[in-house]
Amino acid sequence: MSNKKDIPLVLLKAIEPIAQKNLDLIQVKKEENTYYSFLENDINSKNRFKVFIDGTKVIGKFDTKNIAFEYKPTDETKASSQVVQGTIEDVKIKFESWVQLIREINETPSIYDDNFTNFYSDYYFNQFEIKEENAYIFPFSPDQQSIIEKYLISLREVINSSEIKIDETSKTILVAEIIDISNNLSSSTKNQVMKKITTVFAKLYTISKPITKEIIKEAGKQLIEKLIECGIKYGPKLLDILN
Repeated sequence: MSNKKDIPLVLLKAIEPIAQKNLDLIQVKKEENTYYSFLENDINSKNRFKVFIDGTKVIGKFDTKNIAFEYKPTDETKASSQVVQGTIEDVKIKFESWVQLIREINETPSIYDDNFTNFYSDYYFNQFEIKEENAYIFPFSPDQQSIIEKYLISLREVINSSEIKIDETSKTILVAEIIDISNNLSSSTKNQVMKKITTVFAKLYTISKPITKEIIKEAGKQLIEKLIECGIKYGPKLLDILN
């Protein structure tokens, strides 16, 4: 597992500008034998891009002058994964095209899309999006993460409440997504967290409109107001709603 100081500067300069511009779409995970391990911001996705430290562990005939990297999907014609080796410039070019491919996949309409959830998720995110320049770059502070953690616990309790009629399959999916948000608070940007939370709101809305309205109302009281007290900046639309 690497940190900034462990990554060759030429690789850092090649990868970081691309990654920083696409944190709405991807996230980085710490993983053994990787300089970088990027995953798509979707709990159900297996799409990934990894840059390895020791290429001999993943490629039989590895040229130590090269960099080993893995990506999925391979290209527009294949959804499979591939491990290859190449120069840092090769890594940069492939990473950039991989990010663009992931974005195109997300933006291409499909019968497999949950269009209602996508619509409601965008609707709620437009309200809860944090209006700060660094909201797509930096995480919440430890104090802010503590506030969100407490809210996520209460949200899980609401979903698991016996008084709310949600089928067990939906409960399992929603709780798993909330746990994922909680587990990745320290490694997610502010708006990555808010996008995931509002996606949970959207899925709840498709199940029960009254429940979701109450949860959104409580979010304003329990979560957003406390985050504002801690210095988080929201747009006027949400502030009007809270007032």
